[in-house]
Amino acid sequence: MTTCALAQAPTQAPTQTPTQGGALLPGSNSKEPINIAADKLDYFDKEQKAIYSGNVVVVQGDTRLNASVLTILFDRKGAATKTSGQNAANSQLRSMKGDGPITIVNKDQVGVGDALFYDKTKNKFSLSGNVSLSQGENITKGDELVYDLQSGQAVVSSKGRVKSRIVPGDKSAQPAPPQNPRAGH
Repeated sequence: MTTCALAQAPTQAPTQTPTQGGALLPGSNSKEPINIAADKLDYFDKEQKAIYSGNVVVVQGDTRLNASVLTILFDRKGAATKTSGQNAANSQLRSMKGDGPITIVNKDQVGVGDALFYDKTKNKFSLSGNVSLSQGENITKGDELVYDLQSGQAVVSSKGRVKSRIVPGDKSAQPAPPQNPRAGH
């Protein structure tokens, strides 16, 4: 799978929904709005569940996620005092499940897999099935990636062996050198 799928436009007018409730994607800022576009949205009020399908694109800050189907479960704010007529705009995101192919892009980092799951209570995000993580020419492959949004720790595991290719001197994997405005004086 390549990131060319990111450039594909939906065949129908997309449904767009900004939602609130914290950082949803790795590398994103929790203060940034979450924008979701898809060919179709099915919303189930009693279950507090939204199912986006067809060319799903989620953007929060510099992070972009593409999926075939994305299911989001919400917790109502102050559920004991609210009525069932509320919509997702008055809710907090509880969990998210995506079916792929899945592509997550944050600046020069790309993660792909067959499925994803995000659990807000654990603050963990996982990709599973044919997982590939790349930054520039550097790449790591395995069966599952679990990313802890709080600590920033990523764990890649596999039924076989986790495989990595690290290219020495790959500038995309190194921090930019500090700029010195006085150089040359």
